[in-house]
Amino acid sequence: MQRRASEIARTQPAPAHGSWWVAWLAALVLLLLAAGPVRADLGGYRIDRFDTDLRVEGNADLQVEERIEVQFSEPRHGIYRDIPVRYTDPRGFAYAIDLRLLGVEDEAGHALDTETSRQGQYVHIRIGDPDRLVEGRQVYVIRYRVGGAVTGMSDHDELYWNAVGDEWQTEIRSASATVHLPDTIAADAVTTGAWSGHFGSQDEDVTIDAASPQAIGFASTRALGPTEGLTVRVAWPKGHVAFPSALERWIRRFFDNWILLTPFLALAWLWRRYRSGGRDPIGPAAVTVQYSPPEGVGPGEVGTLIDEKVDLPDITATVVDLAVHGFLTIGVEAQKKLIRTKEVTVFERAHAADVGGLLPHERRVLDGIFEDGERVTSEDLRERFYRHIPKIQTDLYQRLTDEGYFSANPQWVRTRFILSGVFGGLLLFLVGLAWAWWRGILMPYALFAPIAAGLLTAILFAAFAGAMPSRTEKGVALQAWARGFQEFVDRVESDRLERAEARNAFESLLPYAMALGVAATWARKFEGIYDEAGPAWYVGPHMGGGFSTRGFESSLSSAMAATAKTMAESPRSSSSGGGGFSGGGMGGGGGGSW
Repeated sequence: MQRRASEIARTQPAPAHGSWWVAWLAALVLLLLAAGPVRADLGGYRIDRFDTDLRVEGNADLQVEERIEVQFSEPRHGIYRDIPVRYTDPRGFAYAIDLRLLGVEDEAGHALDTETSRQGQYVHIRIGDPDRLVEGRQVYVIRYRVGGAVTGMSDHDELYWNAVGDEWQTEIRSASATVHLPDTIAADAVTTGAWSGHFGSQDEDVTIDAASPQAIGFASTRALGPTEGLTVRVAWPKGHVAFPSALERWIRRFFDNWILLTPFLALAWLWRRYRSGGRDPIGPAAVTVQYSPPEGVGPGEVGTLIDEKVDLPDITATVVDLAVHGFLTIGVEAQKKLIRTKEVTVFERAHAADVGGLLPHERRVLDGIFEDGERVTSEDLRERFYRHIPKIQTDLYQRLTDEGYFSANPQWVRTRFILSGVFGGLLLFLVGLAWAWWRGILMPYALFAPIAAGLLTAILFAAFAGAMPSRTEKGVALQAWARGFQEFVDRVESDRLERAEARNAFESLLPYAMALGVAATWARKFEGIYDEAGPAWYVGPHMGGGFSTRGFESSLSSAMAATAKTMAESPRSSSSGGGGFSGGGMGGGGGGSW
C-alpha cells in the first residue's frame, strides 16, 4: 500500500512554478471590481438623486426647482451649477432665455451661500461657503425662473427641457422630473416624450406617468453615467399660454443678433456720405453745341472725366491725339505668318515736334510706346506696355485733380472705400467672433452672423466705391462740353464747312470722338472731305478711288482696339495643375464640486 500510495503521489501533477501570477491576477480583478463604485465618485462626489420640478406658468415662464442629493467622498466646499441660457436656432440665429435665480437652500430650508456669474453661454452658480468644508450626504435645492423656455409652434405649444443636464462628470444614481401644466389643459390633449443617455441619444429608458397634466412624472429606469442626461418633452394645444408680442420677440431677437444690423448701418452711412460728398454739383440744364476742343484738356482727360475711370480707349485716344499733333505716325501693314497674313499697327516716332510741352501722362504714353525703338508694331507692345498703364492712370487722375476737375483723386477715393470695406468687414468679423465666443454660441453657428455681417459690409463699401468720386463745378462744366460736342456730332454737316476747316475739325476732334465713343458717327459726317490723301499722320488702306473717312475711322479704330488689347496684355504666369433626443432641449448643462 505504501508503494501504491507513492506511485499515486507521483502520478499527481506538480504545482506550476508560475502559479503565483494567477493569484495576483485574481486579486487585481477583485480590486477593480471593488473600485467600481469608487470610480463613480469623480471629483470626490456622486449624485444619489436628481429630481427636477418644472412648473409652466400662464405667461410662458417656467419655474424650476432642482433637488440634488450629493454624496461627498472627500471634504469639499459644495457644488456648482452651470445652466445654459444662450442657444442657436436651426437657421443659425442666436437667441437667449432669461434666467433669474430665486434661491438655493439645504434640505431643512436654510439658505446657502451662492455666487452667480456669467461664463460664456452659461449662468454659473457656485454653492457653498468658501470657509467651510462638508462631507457625506448633502442636499441642495436650487430654484430659478426662466423666461422664453416654452416654445410656440404653429399648431401647439411645448416644453422641451433637459431636466438633468448631460454635462455632469459623475454618476447620477436616480434621475426624475415632474412637469406641471396650467389647470386649463385636459389630460387627453397632452403628448409626452422623454430620452436619456449621452447627447444625441434616442434611448427611451424612461417611465412616464401622464395621468394628470398638472403633474406629469418622468423617471429614468437606470442610473445615468458621466455626461448622460434626461430630456423631457410635453406638448399641448395652443391658447393656454400667453407669449410675448411679436414686437417684444423681435426686439429680443434683435439684441441677440445685433451684429447683423451693422451692414444696414453701413448702408445708411454710405448713402449719407454719397449724398454729402459723392454727388456732383448741378450743372447747366441747357446743352450748348461745342465746335472746338476744350482748351488745355486732351481726349484722355475728357474720357476719364466722363466715367471717372481711366480706360484703354482713353489711352488709345491719347495716342491718336499725339499723332494729330505730330509726335508720331500711325500705319497699318500686313505681316506674313506661317499660313496666314496678319495686319499689325505700326508706330513711328516723329522728332519734329517739341515734347517739352507734353503733359506727364502724354509723355509717359509716348515713351512707353517707343521704349525699345523708333519704329514699333502693336506686336512689339505685347507683354511690355502693360507696365506703363498704372502710371499713366495715376498721372491722368492726378492731372484732373490738380486742375480742379475732381474734388479728390478718384483712384484714391475708390481705393480708400474698398480698403475700408475690406478692413472694416474683417474687423467686424473678428468682433462678432469674439462676441459669439463671449456669449457662448457654439460652432458652426458662431461663424454665421460675423461672416454674413463682415461680408455684406465689405460688399456695400465696394459697391459704393465707384460712386464716391465727385466732380467739381469745373469738372461738371467739362462734362457739359462733352454733351455739347456730342450734340455737335449729331448736327454737323461737312458740306457747310470749308474743306480746309472741315479737315482740321475732323482731325482735331477725332481723338475726342474716340474717347466719347462717337467716332463712327463723326467719320460718317465728314465723308468726302479728302481727295486722294488722308491725314498726314496716318498710313493705311484707301477705300475705293478716294480716301474714305468712314473706312479710315474703321481701320484706325480696329487698329487701336487691337493695340489696346496688346498694350494691356501681361505675361502669363505658370501654374500647376421631428423627433427628440437626449440633450436636445433647453436647460440642462452640468456642474461639479469645488
